[in-house]
Amino acid sequence: MHTTVIYDGECDFCVSCVEWVKARTEINAYANQSINPAEFGVTKAQCEKSVIVITDRTYFEAHAVAVLLEQSGHKFLAKALLASGPFGTFGYRYVAAHRNGILVRILHRAISKSNLFN
Repeated sequence: MHTTVIYDGECDFCVSCVEWVKARTEINAYANQSINPAEFGVTKAQCEKSVIVITDRTYFEAHAVAVLLEQSGHKFLAKALLASGPFGTFGYRYVAAHRNGILVRILHRAISKSNLFN
C-alpha cells in the first residue's frame, strides 16, 4: 500500500513524528509548505489544520495518526486511539494547538531522543 503523509514542516514535533514513522515503514512525506495541496486532493486549509494520510482513502487528525501507528507495527496503539473516540480527537487537537507547550515539548524530546515505542 502506498502511503503519503502531509504534515507541518515548520513544527518540530510534527517533523520528529514523521521521522519516527519513516524509520519504521515506507511512506512518502511532504511538508505542507512545499506542496500544491490540490495535487493531493486536499485544500490548503486542511493542510494547515491537520496531518493528512493518503492511502486508499484520505485520513485526518487522530485517524491519520492511527493509520501511521498501524503501518509502523503498533496495531494495539492504533486501535486504542480509534477506540478512544472523542478522547483521541481531543488529544490530537490539544497537541496541535499546544505545539510549543511544555507537555508537547517533553513528548517531542522523548520521540526525538529515544526509541520510544520501539
